[in-house]
Amino acid sequence: MEFTEKDLLEQEQAFEAVKEEFSRLNARFDGMLKDVGITADDLKKTLEEKRSPELDKAFNQAKEEAERAGKTRVAQTGAASADQTKSAGRGRPGAVKI
Repeated sequence: MEFTEKDLLEQEQAFEAVKEEFSRLNARFDGMLKDVGITADDLKKTLEEKRSPELDKAFNQAKEEAERAGKTRVAQTGAASADQTKSAGRGRPGAVKI
């Protein structure tokens, strides 16, 4: 499948729609914080204080697993691209070099 100008335009429009939705939600969230009298810094501080050690441990474990999976995937794609470059020099099947 070829990536066309139309596909790019559709992706850009979808991206803009997502950005607008995030902007709307962020403004709504800020309004909610203001209504209850909490600042974003207070919220962040409270969340950090109330986080359990088990949650921190689980988060760090998931983060390490994701990093390992990412590195593995990079290594796989690196090997796949090396295979592609090797096959590019073979020429056409059945062709005879003169």
